[in-house]
Amino acid sequence: MSAFRAGDKIVEINGLPRRLRLTVSSLAEMASVFDAKSPKDLADHLRNATAADWTAVLRCVTVPPLQADLRREELVRVLPILSVLITEGLRA
Repeated sequence: MSAFRAGDKIVEINGLPRRLRLTVSSLAEMASVFDAKSPKDLADHLRNATAADWTAVLRCVTVPPLQADLRREELVRVLPILSVLITEGLRA
């Protein structure tokens, strides 16, 4: 893994350490994935996100990128950390 940056979260997914990093690029990728026309559209979508949506979000912010969907148990374990990443990242 490359250098840690403020705001990064490190989680274990499928037995491997992964970094979650919210960047302008990852936000743009999320907007594209969800066809969000504005930050408000993206926020509205995330408020009502499904498990498949959160997996898509993880693919946007995970380094190295996820190649497979997570099992439900792993997704549930990572969701609180992902929520903090997005909340803190959008406040900055």
